[in-house]
Amino acid sequence: MKIKDFVQVAKEAAVLGGYILKENFKTLKKEDIEYKAKKDFVTYVDKLSEERIRNFILSTCPEHSFLGEEEGIYGSKDSRYMWIVDPLDGTKNYINGFEIFAVSVALQKDEEIIAGAIYIPMLEKLYWAGKGEGAYLNGKKISVSNRPIDMAIIATGFPFRYEEEIDVYLKAFREAMITFSAVRRPGAAAVDLAMTAEGVFDGFFEMKLSKWDIAAGMLLVEEAGGIFTNFEGDRELDGNVVAGGENIHKRLLEIVQRNIV
Repeated sequence: MKIKDFVQVAKEAAVLGGYILKENFKTLKKEDIEYKAKKDFVTYVDKLSEERIRNFILSTCPEHSFLGEEEGIYGSKDSRYMWIVDPLDGTKNYINGFEIFAVSVALQKDEEIIAGAIYIPMLEKLYWAGKGEGAYLNGKKISVSNRPIDMAIIATGFPFRYEEEIDVYLKAFREAMITFSAVRRPGAAAVDLAMTAEGVFDGFFEMKLSKWDIAAGMLLVEEAGGIFTNFEGDRELDGNVVAGGENIHKRLLEIVQRNIV
């Protein structure tokens, strides 16, 4: 299979998961919600979405491996190809009836992300990218913004699982608020990265994310002409993210390094 074929699998898988999310939206009862950890939740919808996506991908690409947020690794342990999936990014939003949540599907070959898709079902926005082939939203090519710093809107996410990091994070948050025109916190990193690739947001930073939160978004941002790094400025999926167009990324990275690193 070629990259365009893998992209098609990613798109179909993301939409498949998204249908599950839409069908069950605003139907959850209290007993449907489980605690994974403090302030961290999971529902049967997360698990069902992941199961459907996994079954589809491994039936289409049986020689590949699969890493999902909820159930871990499946498939071939020796494959050079691993699908990295968040079946519901923004679970707390979903539980509370806030329409900003997404499905994120990425394919990693060796250490490189080569295909990815992010679907925001309640907005009917399907983003996708293939390595070297550009980034797209519903079939239209997208690119990161080139707004000046004083007009830029930055997206972020709070380190709600890591209370010990809140004070240093808030220092960066404060400087970002002063530097840019606005800071937004939608509550789903996949959405933040997709909308940064689209140019809705001019940049994004967050700390201590998981690989499935950001793998597809990394490729989208890069294929849309942007820069994606960790807090040290390295192109790594270590969970700490700074993303955006060249000028915004540079300034945002400086802010993060002054206050967090």
